[in-house]
Amino acid sequence: MAPHVQQMLGQPMVVENRPGAGGMVGARYAAQQPADGHAVFLAAISAVLAPFMSREPGYRIEDFRPVSILTVTPLVLVVRENFPAQNVAEWDRALRASPGRFTYATAGIGTPHQMAAELYANLSGAQVTHVPYRGTAPALTDIRAGTVDFMFADLAAALGQIRQGGLRALAVTTSRRVPAISEVPTLGETILPGFEAYSFVSWWVPARTPDPAVRRLNQVALHALGQPDVQARIQEFGFLAEGTSAERAQQIVAAEGAKWSAVIRARNLRFEEG
Repeated sequence: MAPHVQQMLGQPMVVENRPGAGGMVGARYAAQQPADGHAVFLAAISAVLAPFMSREPGYRIEDFRPVSILTVTPLVLVVRENFPAQNVAEWDRALRASPGRFTYATAGIGTPHQMAAELYANLSGAQVTHVPYRGTAPALTDIRAGTVDFMFADLAAALGQIRQGGLRALAVTTSRRVPAISEVPTLGETILPGFEAYSFVSWWVPARTPDPAVRRLNQVALHALGQPDVQARIQEFGFLAEGTSAERAQQIVAAEGAKWSAVIRARNLRFEEG
């Protein structure tokens, strides 16, 4: 989006990466920036989850105001090619029948991958063991090798291996099927009606940013998001374009915070640095 943003605003858009601690490092830094409309935080759903999972996150969700939900990132339930269950219903029966036997991989504690698995476990009563990795790539490698049994992976990361035959997709976690793998059903239409879990990419700004600046940034974001080259890249990575208003983005962030904080409490999930 950056080239289009630069063209509309007439000034460079500098991307500053501050990774670490499940996104908390970047969120802390962004929360401390001037509220003048010149600092935008590219937030994933992990930014919503961290304050509920860490005793000292270093920021509050209220320190920000959303500008727009840009894209939704579907998650896909994947297993190795020779996993005995051929579909999601058989997979579900196998997990329920053998409490504690099956393991699931994630890209780390507090990620959407863990949230989706814990939501499944909370709703189904299945007992599964979390195996966190430092990133999605090593997690998917061990799925293929049979070291761990399944993962709710980002579709963008798993799509190539699904198409090449290294992984088998059993279900997606969004409320509707995903065009990139339209033959794969949702969990909601198969075993758990109403199930929905996804990540998102959004623009946030410091909470005191003036309304005119928020409106202008929303216009710029929606314009850039609608450009053919940006749309093509979004589809290439298996994302779903959203492009919401600031008001709708606020509603989504609040709803996701309420939903996942309840799961975090029910499952006693914690994330601590170090």
